[in-house]
Parts: sequence; structure tokens; C-alpha cells
Amino acid sequence: MPAFEVVGGNKLHGEIIPQGAKNEALQILAAVLLTPETVTIHHIPDIIDVNILINLLADMGVTVQRLSRHSCSFTAANVNTDLPFLRSL
Repeated sequence: MPAFEVVGGNKLHGEIIPQGAKNEALQILAAVLLTPETVTIHHIPDIIDVNILINLLADMGVTVQRLSRHSCSFTAANVNTDLPFLRSL
């Protein structure tokens, strides 16, 4: 199984192409919380689990812009980490 190792001190950049699998999409969507910059993701599967995570990101303060049925832009510059559902984690 391929993996990414992130070592501090280096700016991340680049592109990856998700295969459209639900589990991979969930991980990639969660990664938008790692940067305040706008992240655009294409080939997002239109399924319940993925759409719930997109809604949770929006509830946390991530700006979500639907570009098409399978593409969104996310900006996590103003994430609210003081939400009741996050306090129990």
C-alpha cells in the first residue's frame, strides 16, 4: 500500500489523482484542514459518506464551493475547533 510521509519544514505542493474510491476520498477531504489555502478536489464520489464529510467540514467553518457534481473547492482559513462534536474527540 503506497503511503505519504510528511516531514516538517518543507512546503507541500503538487497534485494527486484519486481513484474515486470512498475511503481514499474521505482521507483527501480531511486533508483540506491542513492548510488555510484553497484546495480544489475533482473526481469526488457523490455518495452519502463523502457528502456527510463535506457537510461536516462546512459546519467546522471550511468554505466549501461546489464547482460541479464531482468537484469542490475548500478553504479552511477560519476553522472553528471549538465545536461540541469535536470536544469529545
